[in-house]
Amino acid sequence: MHPLVRLVRPLFLLLAVLAACVAVAADGDKEKEANALVEKLGSDDADVRKDATKKLLDMGEDAVPSLLKAIKGHPDADVKLRAIILRQDIFKKLYGELRQFTGHTGDIRGVAVTSDGKKAITAAMDYTLRVWDLETGKELQKLTGHTGWCWEVCISKDDKEVLSSGALDRTMRLWDLNTGNELKKYEGHLTRVYGASISPDGKHVASGGAGKDEKSGMEDNTIRIYDKDTAKEVKKLEGHTGWVWRIAYSPDGKKIASAGMNDSSFRIWDVENGKTLINGEKAHDGYVVGVAWHPKGKQVLTAGRDLTVKLWDAETGKLVRTYGGLSDNPEAVAFNKDGSRFMVGEGKLVTVFDTESGKVAHRFEDHTEQVLTVAFTPDGRRGLSAGADKVLRMWGIPK
Repeated sequence: MHPLVRLVRPLFLLLAVLAACVAVAADGDKEKEANALVEKLGSDDADVRKDATKKLLDMGEDAVPSLLKAIKGHPDADVKLRAIILRQDIFKKLYGELRQFTGHTGDIRGVAVTSDGKKAITAAMDYTLRVWDLETGKELQKLTGHTGWCWEVCISKDDKEVLSSGALDRTMRLWDLNTGNELKKYEGHLTRVYGASISPDGKHVASGGAGKDEKSGMEDNTIRIYDKDTAKEVKKLEGHTGWVWRIAYSPDGKKIASAGMNDSSFRIWDVENGKTLINGEKAHDGYVVGVAWHPKGKQVLTAGRDLTVKLWDAETGKLVRTYGGLSDNPEAVAFNKDGSRFMVGEGKLVTVFDTESGKVAHRFEDHTEQVLTVAFTPDGRRGLSAGADKVLRMWGIPK
């Protein structure tokens, strides 16, 4: 080892320890301040109470632990009540609906977020894709060209291109995210095209077909893989007996997971040889409509119209956990960046689950129609959801 490295490494370790100590001290100071302000909620002086309330609101998330402690065990009933109200106000301010994005005239079926968290792209049944500025709420672009419902949408890893499926027009299309120009069109399916996904290395795109061709009478519930740049079909994956509703490349790009919808199955495929690795037959008692890879690539999440979401081992196909307690059938699922949480669109609700414990971390209730698509921003602190009410909504998510 170089002598300079021997000298510098301990210095970096020391700086890291000092930074952690400073952070802990800062957190302790915030907790002490919040505890003192909570006590002032019981003051007989209205001005003191008002000032403490304002400061706690301004502290936001940092005030929540002290408020929860007061709610659970403070001897003063007035402090308890005021703490309850304050916590509700903070949650409403931080974790409610932050913004709406309006403009679509058809149900929104897909949403994707750029890696920098600044833009979202939606796909809707009005035949358009729209690009949104997440900070301002403004529509930046409207991508037109599909002649059928726009269904699934995904963004290339470098944020330069967008892939969309056109359902009834039997195509996928690739777009330049900066200019909005259509770059490629992928054809080959006999029937509807619902699923769409870009490989992590950006070399291939995949599509999921659905249904029977009226002219030939042939079923085409296949997954087709195309060379992204030439638009030539390079592989066809066969096995599903139901509509391929959603598909997703694994994080390493070596596998594809698919939701078979009305064959009540999910499958995991080997991209190289096109063979089925996992045949998740009868994965749910109802249609399988959502599928998502855990970011580490070892597990797959499925959503079924049997009021459940299920987590599967992607190597063995064994069921790891069933998440129940949903109030309506889930339609869409998405993991956050580290896989510690996932989001579910269930009926008109959006629910955030803790992956490990299965507990509900938060729930949003402002949609007026069924939620059909969900996504996290990269930092995991905001959620996006959209559906039959034709509105994209952005939410704040608690730590």
